[in-house]
Amino acid sequence: MNCKLCSALFQEFLEKSLCEEVITELETHMKTCKKCRVMLRTYTLTITLSQKVDPPCCVSTDKIDRLKKILLERFFTKQSAQEPSVR
Repeated sequence: MNCKLCSALFQEFLEKSLCEEVITELETHMKTCKKCRVMLRTYTLTITLSQKVDPPCCVSTDKIDRLKKILLERFFTKQSAQEPSVR
């Protein structure tokens, strides 16, 4: 299990839709990876907070996808100290 795969499984993990083998691998990885623990906690809090507000009417799907890409780049690339380009 690596960080990229771990973060890609967060939604299914929280929905409890993963098989036991994958859950075990994910939990084992998170025991030793602080970055993934923080990411999962942030992901969980984001979901919780987003359920408490009305969805934004002016944010396009493209902008949401770009934001997700930027967040993944910041957390999972070796060049995370550099600012990602936003177009």
